[in-house]
Amino acid sequence: MHALLISGSPRAGSGTSALAALVGDALLARGATVTLLELAEPSAPRLRDTPRSHDAVVLASPVHHASYSGLLKLALDEVPGDWLADTAVGLLAHGSGPRTGNVVCEHLRTVAGALGGWVAPTRIAACPADFAPGPHGAPGPHAALLRRCDALAAELHRCATMLRTPVPAPVRVPASAPGIA
Repeated sequence: MHALLISGSPRAGSGTSALAALVGDALLARGATVTLLELAEPSAPRLRDTPRSHDAVVLASPVHHASYSGLLKLALDEVPGDWLADTAVGLLAHGSGPRTGNVVCEHLRTVAGALGGWVAPTRIAACPADFAPGPHGAPGPHAALLRRCDALAAELHRCATMLRTPVPAPVRVPASAPGIA
């Protein structure tokens, strides 16, 4: 499985990107190949020019005025209407408080559905309190956040596997078959 993680933060190396990287690590642990695309990077390709070879896409955004970032909106506005067709989609938001990202995930769920994506049930809305100072002073994720990232990675893997499995042709039953009215 190949996963494309898109960070819509206007700052590279942000909390949003750190959250996306945690989900990327959980996907790597499941054998996926992962590409992290930080839209803030000047050398980042445009989404519309990104090859559609991914089985899963993770949309990550900071909370900007109770919605997702303009940078991510601009990128998604440029893709074709079927850009996420038959693709497993994960949603992440990073805000200032424990509940600020919920509305962002809900907005992104609508957008992902409109682009044909299959949104995983687990959505992660994180905040700085989900990270604690580590042994060397750098913030590290709490165990609860890691568990949520692992749950999302499992759902994305399962959904992507189901979407890759061919749907069997329907069985045609003749109208004159016994027991059919």
